[in-house]
Amino acid sequence: MYYLGLDTSNYTTSAAVICGEDILCDERVQLTVPLGKQGLRQSEALYQHWQNLPCVLHEPLQQYAKKLTAVCVSRTPRPVEASYMPVFNAGVSTAKILSEALGIPLYETSHQEGHLRAGAVDTTIDFGKPLIAAHLSGGTLEFIKILDGHYELIGGTKDLSYGKLIDRTGVLLGLDFPAGKALDALAMSEPGTKEKNPLSAVFQQEAWINLSGAESQIRDLIGKYEPSTLASFLFRRISESLVSVLEHLRSAWIIDQVLITGGVASSQFIRTYCADRGYQFGTPALCSDNAAGVALLKGQPLWRSNL
Repeated sequence: MYYLGLDTSNYTTSAAVICGEDILCDERVQLTVPLGKQGLRQSEALYQHWQNLPCVLHEPLQQYAKKLTAVCVSRTPRPVEASYMPVFNAGVSTAKILSEALGIPLYETSHQEGHLRAGAVDTTIDFGKPLIAAHLSGGTLEFIKILDGHYELIGGTKDLSYGKLIDRTGVLLGLDFPAGKALDALAMSEPGTKEKNPLSAVFQQEAWINLSGAESQIRDLIGKYEPSTLASFLFRRISESLVSVLEHLRSAWIIDQVLITGGVASSQFIRTYCADRGYQFGTPALCSDNAAGVALLKGQPLWRSNL
């Protein structure tokens, strides 16, 4: 059976078609952010989604419209009550139109569930077994426990996400937003720098962290180090923080299975740093915002929320 997935996030307009576990079509257009800006207002992002949707849907509908079994769409950021962002309305409205026009069912899910399902592609992750999932993206830094089909938020940030800190640092260094890919490449150009890291270790209380202090320090260090050196310092502290939280959670909950996904999880620096920890990372191309995970869910929730 063929499923069409739609996702309209803060960063990307996405459409995908899957059959079974195979991703047949994966179309995406990244939203355009003016140079020097650190994101878009919801109204600006929504407008761009309406412009992009015909483009990302052209290939899926041309190739598979007559074969589609159902339309799947992300309606909310997270699978919890009161989770809402206007940008997702573009995808939902389009999915409703397609469902009616094609005479096929419409299934709604959350952006986060789509991320985790996509992140599990080509891994040995079993959602039926106890799992700690790290969702690391531009606006999200959450650690989730999935146990017996139930979801529980067990850690995260009290202020900034890793992704937001990376993007803000990149913009300060003159990079385009979002800056993760470019800043990661800079960090990887000298990952083994011998210089003492001037950035303090990320503040952590059990599985909860604060990153605003790191942002203040980075602002003070701009111009004092080469961009590649500063990027390496930042990614090292982020990697150390991630490992510290995950090892705390593994010990506290006695859960070994760990999945890391979201745009930040595509970082080659972080993957290299965590290489011997036994964590499972999603395929880099499926860590960033996409609709493939939404389609792969086929209308089935990954969990039931405990919140």
